This record gives sequence, structure tokens and C-alpha cells, in this order.
Amino acid sequence: MARGKQIAALGACLAAFALWLAALPGRSQARSQGAIITGNPAPSPAEIHSLIVRAVENQHRDEYALEEFERTEHIVTRKGENAEIITDLTERILPTPTGNFKLKLSENGTPVPVDLYRQELGLAVTALGLTAHPTDRYSEDQAKFERRRREHAELVNSSLNAFLITWAGRETRADSSGTHGPRTLVKLLLDPAPDFKPATRFATSFQHAHATLWVDESEAQFARLEGEITTDITFGGGIAAKIYHGGHVLMVQEEVEPGLWLPTQFDYEVDGRKFVFSFGVHERTDISRYRRIGPPAKALEIIRNELNTLSAAVPSQ
Repeated sequence: MARGKQIAALGACLAAFALWLAALPGRSQARSQGAIITGNPAPSPAEIHSLIVRAVENQHRDEYALEEFERTEHIVTRKGENAEIITDLTERILPTPTGNFKLKLSENGTPVPVDLYRQELGLAVTALGLTAHPTDRYSEDQAKFERRRREHAELVNSSLNAFLITWAGRETRADSSGTHGPRTLVKLLLDPAPDFKPATRFATSFQHAHATLWVDESEAQFARLEGEITTDITFGGGIAAKIYHGGHVLMVQEEVEPGLWLPTQFDYEVDGRKFVFSFGVHERTDISRYRRIGPPAKALEIIRNELNTLSAAVPSQ
């Protein structure tokens, strides 16, 4: 199993209750506290269940909407938690029907040359243009993407039965994007349900994690997830791969349009082994500059116009 799939398994399992943990890396274990509000009455178990069901439905809707948004990702990779920086990369992410197309904006603080960025835009135009004239390879990649999306949706749904949920109060937290004022969120503790029967190998990871989940009660949206791997996660009986206990993940989502919540931060501190080789994922990703560019045909028009404008301003040498 590739490292990306190992982390995806875990992320989909922790963050799947709200979202991910792999293709979009990130980090931070600190269970930062806001002001706990104890005066408000706790919702009943039935009300909590209804809130989670509605939030899962909204999560599906948000993830589909994400496929019409470009955004900027700033990824910082370290050797270990709080260790020296290995890479510092900023990329522009364009959605396509076969997955995300990434355009490098800067690396280690140095912007990419204009000519290189123009070439990247040209490749993005080609990639988006394939939607109108798909090749056999494109059709295969699109089918794979659709299959991964279905599997992820099923994993999110299975999380409804994977955890015991404990009410922990309401907590006021600031909006880091600065778009909104502080929000009062429901705080829930998630512990593995002993009678949960995972249907897939990825879903087994639910049994190895504890998490704290914050939910916007009025919007029924997942706002924050902090998860910890409490026991080793093994693949192939521990021979093929193992993710060590002690790892942790943070995911933050915020409202980018009225009623639409998308990820703004991922934090991962995860170590493991693939066969005899050790690996570690120590990354933080901050996501910003969300802009709706629409379905592929509309996105193609936007990116092609941008390329034409850049080419006219900076002629080829």
C-alpha cells in the first residue's frame, strides 16, 4: 500500500467523520480550548444524532461543491513535529473531472518564473479541454476518480456507526479567516464503538482513533476535528504496513460562501512503516483564496483567458 493510501485510510477515518487526512496534509495536536458554555441545556441524544446526520449530508454537498472551486494551498513539510522545515510549497489548485490540477506558485519562498507559470497554465488548459474531447486514458482516469469519490462517501456514511458520541458542552471559537465573528460550536467526544463492524480495511482505522469534533449547531456543519491515533493501525497483518499510535490530525473548515463550508487547514503528525521502511507525514496545509470557477467548460474559459492575458503581457523569448 502506498504511503498516500495509508494516510488516506486514516484521514478518511478520522476526518471522514467530517472529512480527510491524506491528499491534503496538515497538523497540530493541541486541544485548544475556547470558552466552554455550561449554562445552555445539552441536546438530547436524539437531537445530537439528528445534528450529525444533517452535518454528514451537508459534508457530502460541500465536497461536491468543492469541485467547482479553485483555491491556494500552502504546504509546509518538516522532518518531525516542530523540527526543521524540509519544503515550503504554495500551489494553486484547479479542480478537474479526473482530480486536482496543481500549479506551483512558489517554493521555499521563491516565486516560480513567469514563463514557467505560463507553461503550467497551458497544461491546465489542455487538461480542462479534455472534458470536451476525452481520450481513452482520460475516461479511465475519470472512472477512477468517480470510484474514489464513491468510496469516500461510503466511508463518511459508515462513520455514523463507528463512534460513541459524548456531549462535552458548547464552546466559543474565533473564526481564523476573519470573515465572521466568534462562533459558538457544539463540542463532542468520539470514541470507537465496540460493536462497530467495519466493511472495508480503511474503515477499520475508526477502531484505532479517538477524536474531538466541533459542529456549528445552527448550520449543521463540521467546523473542526482533532483526532489521535491511540493504537497501531496495521495493514496485511502488520507485514505490509503499520501506522504507529500517538499520531494526530487536525482539520478546520470554515464558511466560504453562505451555507458552504470548505477546509481551511489540515495538520498531520503521523509516523509509520511500509514493509521495513519507515515513513513520516509531518505537514501543515493552509487553504485560502477560494473562488468558484464553475464546471469544466466555464473553468476552461477562465483559465484560457488568463493565459491569453499573461501571454500578451509577457511575450515568449
